[in-house]
Amino acid sequence: MITILLDNGHGCDTPGKRSPVWPDGRQLLEWEFNRDIVSRMAQQLDQAGIACRRLVPEDTDIALSERCRRANQWARQGDCLLVSVHANAGGGSGGEVYSYPGADKSRQYARLFGEVWPLVFPDLRFRGCKEANFAILRESLCPALLTESLFMDNEHDCRILLSPEGRDRIARWHVESIRRILQQFFPNR
Repeated sequence: MITILLDNGHGCDTPGKRSPVWPDGRQLLEWEFNRDIVSRMAQQLDQAGIACRRLVPEDTDIALSERCRRANQWARQGDCLLVSVHANAGGGSGGEVYSYPGADKSRQYARLFGEVWPLVFPDLRFRGCKEANFAILRESLCPALLTESLFMDNEHDCRILLSPEGRDRIARWHVESIRRILQQFFPNR
């Protein structure tokens, strides 16, 4: 059996990591968004009979070294896939998935996320499967992905990130991608 490790990036005390305040007064706090998506994913994975564990039940920011320690504790016990959930910023629109450079399994898993994106968000661009030297990807013993689900500093994207319907779609993107990974790479489990 494979266990999906869910990492909701950042915490309520992480500086920045928020959208602008929009004209209607709404603002996205990334820590809250990430936890909500992970909660939705965990519920859907549980319903599908897919084992999952939340790495960070706390609301505060947990150091990356501790997140990796928790993930590696699970990875030493059996097959795992780590998915770190985020909302993007820095100008742009759409979604993307990161894996560690040279991590072939992670890169293959990321491609499945890319294939599922247009099925869930046919009207929004998938920006690609990218590689990065992020600590959560580099230090994890198991295959690891970091997802960026739209841009919180783009008002159109942020409206989706703030809406219950948009959050359902984002959770569905993650869960359907994980299902495809399990079907393709772990068919007998």
